[in-house]
Amino acid sequence: MKHYKISEDFTKDDLRSLIESDLKKDLHMHTLYSDGALTPREVLKMRVDEGYKLLAITDHDGVEGSVYGEQYADEFGIEYISGIEFDSEDELGKDIHMLGYGFDPDHPAFNLAIGKILKQRNDRNNRFLEALNKKGYDITYDELYAVNEGRFMGKPTFATVLIKKGIVKSHTEAFETIFRDPEIRSIKKETLHTKEVVDIIHAAGGLAVMAHPMEQRHLEETFIEFEPRMYEILDRMVSYGIDGIECHHPSADPVQQKMLVDYANEHGLMITRGSDFHSHSSRRNFSRYHRP
Repeated sequence: MKHYKISEDFTKDDLRSLIESDLKKDLHMHTLYSDGALTPREVLKMRVDEGYKLLAITDHDGVEGSVYGEQYADEFGIEYISGIEFDSEDELGKDIHMLGYGFDPDHPAFNLAIGKILKQRNDRNNRFLEALNKKGYDITYDELYAVNEGRFMGKPTFATVLIKKGIVKSHTEAFETIFRDPEIRSIKKETLHTKEVVDIIHAAGGLAVMAHPMEQRHLEETFIEFEPRMYEILDRMVSYGIDGIECHHPSADPVQQKMLVDYANEHGLMITRGSDFHSHSSRRNFSRYHRP
């Protein structure tokens, strides 16, 4: 059985009940339609083999992976929810990620927003490519396209090409060395405002969930310094009308997860869970968010 999007027969309350059910779930996964390594079927099969019963593909700023994943829900006998992960920015912070669930992927405003995001990303990629080549890295568009046949192109794609060319050994090395060059780092991506993203998800009939709040913490911040700012950001998200918080995510240690759960319960918000899976070979260092 599958529940792809909210409708007259499947309401937002139904979706929330499903998400907060006791089913073993992973509601935050990426495929090669964004910066993941596996196909939608491979990602879902991996989780099904591990005993998961409720899944959502949440590729960055696009729904192709989610739409393709729908067809496998019946095959695998799982509950499946349409998903996406939007990047956004707010006066309180950049890279505020917002997960959307249960939306209609064909909604006009939704598709208009995705089109705008894709244009901004393409413009930024062109500037990024030009800057890297100016530094002597000699990267071609064809090399970038070959990473995943052009399904998604962003910083991870550039890092993959740099690895293939033997310039760096890992994505982490690319991000911590080459991409920190002041000229390279100055090429910022344009994103929608967080309130606009929440409104777009709602307009398409979906539920909006703030992803991994702990990733708003700066590298130089102690947790004591971050905690009041974290609550300030969460309060702002509540004022925007979010429906939930991703309380259970690898960036939050058990104590932090409990803090987020307590906040969600206090504000009547949905509590979600996700692995943020991208690939088996490229694992992010979430432990840096767990430090005191």
